[in-house]
Amino acid sequence: MRELLVVIDYQNDFVTGALKNDAAAALEAGIAARVEAHLERGGRVLFTRDTHDTAYLESREGKFLPLPHCIKGSDGWSLYGSLSRYEEGVRDGVSIINKPTFGCAALPAEVMALCGGAPDSIEICGVVTNICVISNAILLHSSFLNSRIAILKNLCAGTSPEAHARALDVLAGMGYEIID
Repeated sequence: MRELLVVIDYQNDFVTGALKNDAAAALEAGIAARVEAHLERGGRVLFTRDTHDTAYLESREGKFLPLPHCIKGSDGWSLYGSLSRYEEGVRDGVSIINKPTFGCAALPAEVMALCGGAPDSIEICGVVTNICVISNAILLHSSFLNSRIAILKNLCAGTSPEAHARALDVLAGMGYEIID
């Protein structure tokens, strides 16, 4: 069985930096444990990194969200806390993809390469539930129609508890499995 865990944008700028979110900080131990357990049983793990350049404010996204963040090479761009160790060298079964906006069009191809084909099961966690998590969940669903796709709701954080809950409701209404 091909199992994949996708960790969306669990980066310094979303936890303690430019877009600080206290709810995101509380996720570190749970996400780290899920990553390790997933790798121990032979699964694959894909991290996304929100990635911008210094011209971010000139982009459509930058005009919508006019706060520079996750500038490539900056401390805010790095994976948060203990998960930063996955940026240091290549580890079998782990990949990182840089994404220039909320949803990453290159994500399905990266999944295929990492898993050696379509995964049977995809679990998703990370931040921000109501923006990047939902965007990438929809991309994965659109590309892997026969894969089980689950959102790990207790390992995600939204811009607010209400926005997090609304995004989970939308995803549940689209047939995603929502897991505690």
